Amino acid sequence: MARRFLAVAIALCCAGLFPLSAAAEGFEFALNGVRFNGVLLGGIPVPAGADLEVRFPIAGNNLLFTFRLAGGYEDRLILRNDADGSPITKPAFDNTQWFNWLNGQVDTGLVYRLAQGEGSPAAPRIEAFGLARARYEQNSPALSTAYFPDAQGLLALSFLGGLGVDGVYKSPRRFKDGYAGELSFEYAPAAFGFVGGTDFYRASVALEGYLPIFSAGTSDIDAVSLYAAAYLAGDYAGGTNIPLYVLTSFGGRQLRDGVGDSVRGYQSWGYEATTKAEVSFDLRFVGPGLFGLAGLRPMAYVFGDLGYFNGLYKCTVVDKDGMLMSAGAGIALNIFDFAYIGLRAGYRFPVGDSLYAVYFPGGEKFFWNISFLLHF
Repeated sequence: MARRFLAVAIALCCAGLFPLSAAAEGFEFALNGVRFNGVLLGGIPVPAGADLEVRFPIAGNNLLFTFRLAGGYEDRLILRNDADGSPITKPAFDNTQWFNWLNGQVDTGLVYRLAQGEGSPAAPRIEAFGLARARYEQNSPALSTAYFPDAQGLLALSFLGGLGVDGVYKSPRRFKDGYAGELSFEYAPAAFGFVGGTDFYRASVALEGYLPIFSAGTSDIDAVSLYAAAYLAGDYAGGTNIPLYVLTSFGGRQLRDGVGDSVRGYQSWGYEATTKAEVSFDLRFVGPGLFGLAGLRPMAYVFGDLGYFNGLYKCTVVDKDGMLMSAGAGIALNIFDFAYIGLRAGYRFPVGDSLYAVYFPGGEKFFWNISFLLHF
């Protein structure tokens, strides 16, 4: 299966060889994120993958070819009973329900900039995009495919289109101002579900906004700042065969973890839902640069999250919808905008979570964990 994914990836690369070689100027490179494995060091998140993207103009400065490669060796959970599809409590690491997960994704296609912008509230960048997405997953060969056809593995091709806007300004003092958002639609016909089988569509929306409250200091390095941050995401999927990565994520060009992880403190991977939404709010305090370095700063924040899910996929529980809430606080160290290493703690408010009693049989409300990135 890995060879077939490589063949698809090479084909997608070759489709863009002319644009790649034809553009020497205007090259763009982005590290969109880092992937983590929480098993290799016994619960401490370890970097185990990345999300990289390159872009080249192919017609003036507005039309760009984009190539994106993402993947890693992460850990993943499929919390369903093989016998009846009912949800189960997270086990100890067993390489069956909880396993090390080799995965890869290639996105390639065209981006047209309707407005070049400067990435700021006064001059947002607006883009329309059309992409092909090849996805490979090595899941758990010991699991049945009766409930999730891709439980043992996935190799599939889908198509993604939409519109995005970026008007976020990042200050040298490390606070943010402005807004960004994206509306997208993904479609995967059955003919391109090579392994695991896919036949689905989904529509996704994401919005984020930042509001500076104050910033004080005689220089960028010495400054302290306070700003508010908010994030909203929604996702709806349909079709005859929806893979796990769609059920457990919010869609778009950058996949975001599903409702069980976007609402901090809940069970990652455990909410395989066709409909989901979440809203998050942070109030972030940014301290001065340490050792005279503007990019090395302590941070503190408080947060609140609210999530909703509906349509638990092929699940035997009576209530297939619910709401999740959490609130808490955290501290972090901003390391040159690459990582935010810290601790966070909070309290769960499972106001209508039909899976809470399964995932937290002891009724635990308090949580804490090590974090390597900000939530958004």
